Amino acid sequence: MDKVTLFEQSLHILGDREYKRESPTGRECDLWFPIVLAEALNFGSWSFATLRRILPPVSPGVYRLPEDCLRPLKINHSSFELIGRDILLHTTYQPEPGNGLELTYITNALGKAEILPDSQPLFLRGLSLLLAARMAPKITGQPQLSFTLEEAANSALAEALHKDALAQHSNDQHPLERILGLSIVG
Repeated sequence: MDKVTLFEQSLHILGDREYKRESPTGRECDLWFPIVLAEALNFGSWSFATLRRILPPVSPGVYRLPEDCLRPLKINHSSFELIGRDILLHTTYQPEPGNGLELTYITNALGKAEILPDSQPLFLRGLSLLLAARMAPKITGQPQLSFTLEEAANSALAEALHKDALAQHSNDQHPLERILGLSIVG
C-alpha cells in the first residue's frame, strides 16, 4: 500500500474524501505521518520491520547505529551502553577485527520507501486509526474523537503485534523434542 492510500483511509475515518497535498487536510497528513509511523513501529518488534546487520567499529569498542535504526532489539555483546547513536562496549572482550558487532533492530525504512506492507492489514488498520486520531482535533473540531480513535488504534496494533509474533515464532521447536526422539541404545 502506498502512503497516499493510507492518508485517504485515515481521512475517510474522519469524514473527508481524498488526500490533496496542499489542502489543509493534506498538510495535516504530511505533518503527522512520520511521527505516527515511528510510534506504530515502536509499538513492538514487528517481523516486517526487523533487520540484522554487522556494524563496523567507528573506533575501538565504539559502533554507530545505522541511520535507519529506530530501536535496537538485540546486540551480540554481554555488556554495552547506548549513548546517543553510539554503542559503547564494556569489558575486555571485543569482536575480532573484521567481524564487527551484530545488531538486530527495528528499521524506519518503511517511511522513507513510502510503501507500507500490504501483508500486514492489521498493522495498516492501526496505523490508519492512529493517524486519524492525531488529525481529528484539527479536522473535525472534536478532541474527544481523538481519544476514541487512539484507543481503537492501540487495540488494532496490539492485535496486529500478537498475530505477527505468532507467525514469527510459528516454527519454534521444543528444545528437548529432538533429544527425546533419539534412542539411547544406538
